[in-house]
Amino acid sequence: MRVEATKTADGFLIPMIDELRRIDSDRVVLEIELVDPDESDDYSALDRLVGLCESGRTDASVNHDKILYSTETDL
Repeated sequence: MRVEATKTADGFLIPMIDELRRIDSDRVVLEIELVDPDESDDYSALDRLVGLCESGRTDASVNHDKILYSTETDL
């Protein structure tokens, strides 16, 4: 499970996601990873470069490479 905590004046705010709600224990141990503020795990930069659109295709995940890297006549 990965949860991103946000620094506040009083410490860190850890969002209560569904996976955390399902924990029955009263205690958990957290492994901390310091993240560079410029580092991002999302794809927003890629989304701006490539863009997203509805294609109507149902085989995109299976044929990802062929769709992206083939010429239109190959499809």
